Amino acid sequence: MEEHADESTAEAADRRCVSSEDYDRAASVLAMDDRALRISVLLAAHVIFLSAGALRIIRGRREHRLRSQTAWWLQYSPPLVWLPFVIAYFFPFPFDLPVPVRLAGLAIAIASAVFAAWAMWSLGKSYGIRMDLFDGHRLVTGGPYRLTRHPMYLGIVSFHIGATVAMESLALLVITLVYVIPFTALRIRAEDRVLAAGFGDEFRTFAGHVPALVPFTR
Repeated sequence: MEEHADESTAEAADRRCVSSEDYDRAASVLAMDDRALRISVLLAAHVIFLSAGALRIIRGRREHRLRSQTAWWLQYSPPLVWLPFVIAYFFPFPFDLPVPVRLAGLAIAIASAVFAAWAMWSLGKSYGIRMDLFDGHRLVTGGPYRLTRHPMYLGIVSFHIGATVAMESLALLVITLVYVIPFTALRIRAEDRVLAAGFGDEFRTFAGHVPALVPFTR
């Protein structure tokens, strides 16, 4: 009887040990999956960052055709809108989501980054962070600009939404709602005024047929 009891106790201890090892292994896999998803989101963002840098090099120096008098913080909204993402990347204040949902968020983030980069490259030498117009500046209405007047901003906003889900970041969710979207709306309004001043009826005709941000709403 004592031997049987000892064997039962040993078996129970072995089961607890195996169970603990399984738990540690599962926790390690989940942590690795979390890091992989977060790094994937960051790499997707670099599609936009690298495109901006490459276009700046290709564009070179240009003579001004129209200088925008808009406030500096709106002039530099494209880089400023990314600062909260960097903060939320390191301090996400996470909430739990199923892995398939997080993977869907990653897919949205990647697709959004590619879409924004497509918009930037479609502008070519007309691309710039500030809202100034330069010699040779043209109003682009093809490619992603058939769907929305500001496809780059649509890509950035939807990237933040996808990144929020992929990184399970409550911080990024709040920042996107109270900062990224309102900031983007202000930039669009200011940029449209500059384009109307620079391109006149050509831009007004374009704006009459193509929505500012969300496709298929006009």
